[in-house]
Amino acid sequence: MKKLKYILCFSLLLGFASSCSDFLVEDNKGGIDNEEFYSTSVGYETLLTASYAHLRDLWGRTPVQDLIGTDLYMEHYDGGDRKEWSRYESLFPTEPYLNTWYATIYKAIQTTNAGIFYNDLPESLEGRAAKLGELKFLRAYYHFILMEQLGGIVINDEYTNSPRLDIPRSSLADSYEFVISEMEAALAAVPASSDPGRVNKNVVNHYLAKVYLTRGWDLGSDADFNKAKSYADAVISSLGSINLPYKGLWDEAGENNSEFIFAVQYDLSSILNQTNGGNQQSAHYQSYGGSDNNGQKRRNGSMNIASFIHQDFQLNDARYFTCISTITFHPYFSMYTDNPGPVRYYNPIITDPNKTELTDEDIANYKAELIAMGYTLESDETFEVSPIWKNNYERYTHAQWERETAPIFIKFDCPENGENCTKDYVASVRDVVLARLAETYFLKAEACIALGQNSEARDLVQQVLNRPGNKIDPAGEDLTNALDGVSGKTEALEALFIESGKEFLGEYNGRWPALRRTKMLKHMLEKYNADFDRNNIVWKDKWNYRPIPQDAITLNNGLTEADQNPGY
Repeated sequence: MKKLKYILCFSLLLGFASSCSDFLVEDNKGGIDNEEFYSTSVGYETLLTASYAHLRDLWGRTPVQDLIGTDLYMEHYDGGDRKEWSRYESLFPTEPYLNTWYATIYKAIQTTNAGIFYNDLPESLEGRAAKLGELKFLRAYYHFILMEQLGGIVINDEYTNSPRLDIPRSSLADSYEFVISEMEAALAAVPASSDPGRVNKNVVNHYLAKVYLTRGWDLGSDADFNKAKSYADAVISSLGSINLPYKGLWDEAGENNSEFIFAVQYDLSSILNQTNGGNQQSAHYQSYGGSDNNGQKRRNGSMNIASFIHQDFQLNDARYFTCISTITFHPYFSMYTDNPGPVRYYNPIITDPNKTELTDEDIANYKAELIAMGYTLESDETFEVSPIWKNNYERYTHAQWERETAPIFIKFDCPENGENCTKDYVASVRDVVLARLAETYFLKAEACIALGQNSEARDLVQQVLNRPGNKIDPAGEDLTNALDGVSGKTEALEALFIESGKEFLGEYNGRWPALRRTKMLKHMLEKYNADFDRNNIVWKDKWNYRPIPQDAITLNNGLTEADQNPGY
């Protein structure tokens, strides 16, 4: 008899989330036998719902493993609450977030295992094969994001009636084989299109491109790079060209637009706790915003945008001003109304690399400019001018370390729940986009670089740069393409990362895994990461993988200390 009794390690239960939207709304029953419950289509749907709901567990808070310790972001004044990840030297297998992240993923995997196990139980289940395909993809996806950080992994592909505490670590090659076989099986089963947030062929093709690309780098196979291009082509053929303006792409009304491939779904009406039941993405990449009673958006201040991003963005690039605002109003969300409040912070862009300080005359001129634009200003006690030192690396980085106010990051703002976003860091109900069409273009471009096809890679990136509306002034300066004229793999990859850094700034699509898989992590950190300078960090090759959590080794009899990644 199929019973839901035990879970793999960490005392993991099926832990359905309490706040979900649309198809994530749960109807978990209690007090009845599992076989009886899951024999109904309504009961079975709770397993599918829970398998998706775990995406919120992973991406609703700060995805430390993907963001911190990369070239794109730097510590703020105190290093934030995850210094171990940005400074590397102190990242040990016992780090708490690492253990929580690992356990959360295996909890998600076991939920998908239950859904796959019970798939044939309901007598009447509409779209049975498609639902099985969704679950197979999700199970493979959860395994893959472990592989991106850890290498070869413990593959849990079996739902059992007793705890499995003796699963060995699979080789890297076998881990890839499992993920690819699961995703390719899913591809044959899932529909060509689906409701927002559900797995369809575009989702699977996009991630197959990423998996083959990653395996190509890790195992050195040109055939894998060609497969990655093929799967990326399937998505591009399905969704077409890049044609939505960047601002419209990220406008709150643009959620689930035609270029978004896979996103974690949120909805205000279905969030039980509207103050802190959402996600944290809108709170990142800016200075601390003060307490919850000052009318400002809550901001965690743990990481700011790296200097080179400000430097490389051209002032005619509309994407730059979709990501940041040089003006912060009070109340904060009044900026989205026809009657914004007074200006509290102003972040003028200083392009002169030789200018390092503002004079009283400068500040007076900025005030006059703002007033001339029709704005009112807060009092001298609260109004603040903190420049963006666009072309002065030393001045910019020290400004962040010395607690000067960084510009506001507005790309993921959530005016819909604005009042609660001023009270808590985790109040945004914007969807968290995990994959979009422009990334598919960049994945294909990366595969081209791996194959020595730099010209083709450049043309793919150019198609993204040619997005309508990317130039603020159509008659003004053209946007440059860092891949123009590159030679060699390292130079081409560096250029690709410069362009992807601007296009995907702040997004959760795996910056650290991309640097790792291309073997560019050391190069990009030493060249662009200010925290390496600040903390005198000397690169160690062991940092090309994260440590396996100590709890995983302790609780799993199939692992020993010899399974730990080298150097940890």
